[in-house]
Formats: sequence, C-alpha cells, structure tokens
Amino acid sequence: MMKAIPEIVALKERHEERFLKLPGVTGIDVGFKYVAGRRTPEIAIRVMVEQKKKTVTKEEKIPEEIDGVKTDVIERKYFLHQMSNRKRLDDISLLADTGTYDPVRGGISIGPCRAVGGYVYVGTLGAIVKDNATGNPMLLSNFHVMCIDSGWHVGDSMAQPGRVDGGSCPTNVVGSLQRAALTASVDGAVSSLSGRGYSCEIVDIGKVAGTNAAALDMRVRKRGRTTGLTYGTIDSIGLSVNIDYGDGIGVRTLTNQIDIAPDTAHNPAFGDHGDSGSAVVDDNRKVVGLHFAGSSDGHGIANPIAAVLTALNVSVCVAPTKLAIKDVKDAHKELKEGKVEVKEIKEHAKEIKDIKERLKDHKPEKFEFEQTKPIVEQGPKISEVPGLVQPPVEAPTPTADLSKLPTKETIKEKGEIKDHKDQIKDWKEKSESKELKDQKAEGKENKDSKDFKDQKESKENKDQKEGKDHKEQKDNKPELKELKVELKEQIKPEFDKPPAEGGLPKFSDGGPIYQPPSTPGQPGAANLAERIAHLELLVQQLSTFITAAMRPDLGAGALSNEPDTGSKGSC
Repeated sequence: MMKAIPEIVALKERHEERFLKLPGVTGIDVGFKYVAGRRTPEIAIRVMVEQKKKTVTKEEKIPEEIDGVKTDVIERKYFLHQMSNRKRLDDISLLADTGTYDPVRGGISIGPCRAVGGYVYVGTLGAIVKDNATGNPMLLSNFHVMCIDSGWHVGDSMAQPGRVDGGSCPTNVVGSLQRAALTASVDGAVSSLSGRGYSCEIVDIGKVAGTNAAALDMRVRKRGRTTGLTYGTIDSIGLSVNIDYGDGIGVRTLTNQIDIAPDTAHNPAFGDHGDSGSAVVDDNRKVVGLHFAGSSDGHGIANPIAAVLTALNVSVCVAPTKLAIKDVKDAHKELKEGKVEVKEIKEHAKEIKDIKERLKDHKPEKFEFEQTKPIVEQGPKISEVPGLVQPPVEAPTPTADLSKLPTKETIKEKGEIKDHKDQIKDWKEKSESKELKDQKAEGKENKDSKDFKDQKESKENKDQKEGKDHKEQKDNKPELKELKVELKEQIKPEFDKPPAEGGLPKFSDGGPIYQPPSTPGQPGAANLAERIAHLELLVQQLSTFITAAMRPDLGAGALSNEPDTGSKGSC
C-alpha cells in the first residue's frame, strides 16, 4: 500500500543527510517519478546528481527502494542566479525590465547601491510586505540580492531599478536594508520603503490575495525582472539542496524547498539570472514561495512563503477590495464604473451594514382612517348613506323598556348580527373620532367633507365592498323587511315619546347617532344582554330613517313593508 505524502517526506528527511554527503549529489526531494524522461503519477524519493554514471561503487549506489518507497535518480544541478546577474561598473548594459515604478510593486528590478569587488548586482522585488511590528510597507527579495555576501549592513541603500538596469544612487533609492535571513530554509531580506508609493500587486499577475501552502502538481506563476511572466507546476516538495553562495559564505544546504517544473508550452525555463526574489503565486494570486535559484534543466527553486514571513517577521500585503458605495440606488452603477475605492475591507463591511440599517428603518408610512366598519355586515354601508354619519355628541342613556325588544336568538335567526363585541367597539371608536369633532367645530357638512370622502376610500370599506355586494343584500330583503316591521311595532311607543320624557331621539329630528353605554376604562364592556339590546335598537333606528329616496336601489315599498313595484337597482 502506497504511503501518504507526509510519511514519504518524513522518511526522506531521515535519510537525506547520508545521501547529500555522497559525491555528485546536489539534492534530494519527494516528487513524481520519471521513466524514460516522462513523468508518472507515482510518488518517489528522488535523488539529484550532477551527472549520472554507468558504474558506481556500492557505497554510492542509490537503492531502488527505501522502506517500501521507490526511488528515482535525476540529473540536475542547482545554482543561484547571482553569478550571472552581476555587471562590471564599466560594462553596464540595459537588460529586461529596466523601468522605474511609482508606486512600486512586485515583479520589478531592484538591487543594492553598494558594489562588491567592482561589481554591482540586481534581482527582483518579489512583493510588498508589511512589518508585523509597525505595519509599515517593506520590499521583499532574497538575501543574496539585497545583501550579496556577508559584508552587508542594516541601512544599505536599495535602488529601483537596480544599478545593473540603469538605476543610480541616490536618484533611484527607494529604501534601505532592514532585515535579512540565510537559514536552513530561507534566503530572504526586506528593505524599508521611502520616497514612493506602493501597491499590493505583482506586475502581469495582479493584486495579491494572500498566501497558500505549496502542493504537488499545483499550477504556479512568477513575474521576474529578467524573464517576465512565466508558468510552471510544482514538481516536488521537501527539496533539500546544496547551493554555493560564493566567497565568504560557501555551500549551504537548504531543506524543505519547492521545486517547480517549467510549463514548456509557455516558457522553456521557469526562471533565469536576475529573477531571484520573485514571488511564486498560485492561480488564485496567493503567494506560495519566494524564488531564489534554478537548475540546469530550467526548473526553479523557491522557499516556502510561510518560512520566509516567519524568519523576517513580516506579512504579505493583501490588496484591498474595490467597491463603489454611496447609496443603494447608485451602488450597481458605481461598481461597474469603478469610481469609488474602499480603502480597507473593514470599512467596506461597516458601510454595507449602515446601508442595511437605513433600509431597515425606511418603511412606508402608515395612514390611519377614522372611518370604521358598519355594525350590520350585510346591511347597507354606512359611508354610502347620505346624512347617516353625524358629528357625535353626548348620547343620553336610553330609557326604553329593553324587555320588549327582540331576543338575541331572534336577531341571529335573521342573519343580521355576527360579531356583537367588535361592532359595538367600532361604534365607540367612531363616536370618539377627532376628525368628526373637528368637522362639527368648523360647521362643515359631512357629505361635502374631504375627510368623509377619504373615509369612503378606507381599506376597511373597500374590503367590505369587495366581500359583500348589493346583490346579496337584496337577496336578504324579505327577511330584513320582516325584522324591521317586528322591531318597529315593538319599539314604536318609545319613539312616540319626546326625548325629555325618556323617548329616543330620531335621525329625522337631527338626533345624534346612538352610542351604547360602556363600563369606564373598558369601551363596549357592558354585559351581553345590554349589548344585544343596544344592537337591536340600532337596527330599529336604521329601519326608521332609511327612505326610498335614500336607497333607490330598493323597491318602492321595501321600507314600508309594501309589495315591491319598482325596478331593481345595480351596483
């Protein structure tokens, strides 16, 4: 059973020291096994040598397997791009991307102002990073680009473009060396930034979106000062390699490095001299490594970015999101035009939250109408009866003999009353309407009142109009006439008395709308018998004042209990 990649890497680490000491061995890693020059999907422990030999001694021979994991021997020699990216001071010629950038960004030329042995050096500014201690922007590249050798000092000036590319000091100085690291896994350095702006992006790649861990077969890109934008695939991880850093430093072994095979459909080699310091990114523009060396067959080598950032105490500068935010109406338009740039993601989130809060609070105004539902749901609508709604006045307590009125059961049998409690409450609210009181004070007639017209259009009346049409009312006409006659006969004596003697006021005499009594603090809270009696009185009042002139849609004799001889109305 094939071991998992982390197990294979751990196995490689246990044996790498012994193999790296063998003559001609340049590196050892974990990656795809090659057969006859073609890559296979099988993962193997691979040993790189300067040159394959037909015969080797038993001590130098690489076993075909190590603890059940197959091995592979690859002819490959690694080197820094340093020795070929230097120029004599009297032999400087312009090469590759020699442009001056403001704001500065990743993928451009950079180099120290100081010369070593009469030579000046150049490399690539990989990416903009931020100092974890101060938050200030810094310029990231390799140790061997910014420091060159062991003679470096904090404060050494950096030029953009580098002196090899025509830059001069102090004219093109963009910062000074701050920190550097040449360790078992990192070849890196950072410079301060001064005199120019910066952008958290890489030329030809775009805005940096963060960092990611390298993985086998991951597609990657880099933008270098010499070869520009190149493409490749991660061919191995856990690479331990011997690199000669020259006089004063010598050969160093860097472990757990990333090996990148070039995508020959785009470029013959992943990098070349002067590309040292380039940031290696995946398809999502996340940095996975810092390119620092190459091989004889066009492969590139990179430090894992996590190790670089830790060693230098910095973080990759991530480009902020751009979004147009002014208001909800113009948001989409501004997004398309790209007119507004949000400086920080936190600020963007805050503005979005504020907009949502404003939308939440922006609700349509509610309009309240004083017109209420009529008492009898199947009877004629009060708002449509001219003269029915009178300015309310204090209603006298009724003195009618309630024992003579029809019972609750009688009214229910006629189908006229459905919900006594709600109807009494509606009449109570109507009598207390501020709008109607104001109309009385101003002496306006209700039939010409604008408020009266508005009331006619109220939602409650519209709902009633849609739910109960006149045809249904006319169908109930025989029962209604029968009830009116019965009520009229029983209540007639009370209406024959003048109000001063306990009689009830009539609408025809300009009397007020009858208001049922209620318990203080609880409108309409009288007992059930009283409420039923009140409703019965109201029905009697309706039958008394409604005339044929007021309701032509009813027959000529409908109100006097006579045969209907008129034509039917329509609604």
